[in-house]
Amino acid sequence: MSGDALDLNQGTLYPALVRLEQQGWIKGSWAKTESHREAKFYSITKTGRRALGQETEQWRRLAGLVEKLLAEEP
Repeated sequence: MSGDALDLNQGTLYPALVRLEQQGWIKGSWAKTESHREAKFYSITKTGRRALGQETEQWRRLAGLVEKLLAEEP
């Protein structure tokens, strides 16, 4: 999705997934993949969907403010 502009490794991704699961924003469950390996699959919870909406609004306000500040004439 990022066109290789964002590079996340396991040391970044898995601690973030653990925190999101501890907050109740996502739920993980173990299942077998198509190649019969055990893997943990995550889905967003109702609480997570609400939090995502709030975080998205906050991000858009912040991004709009930064854009406004960059557009200001000195």
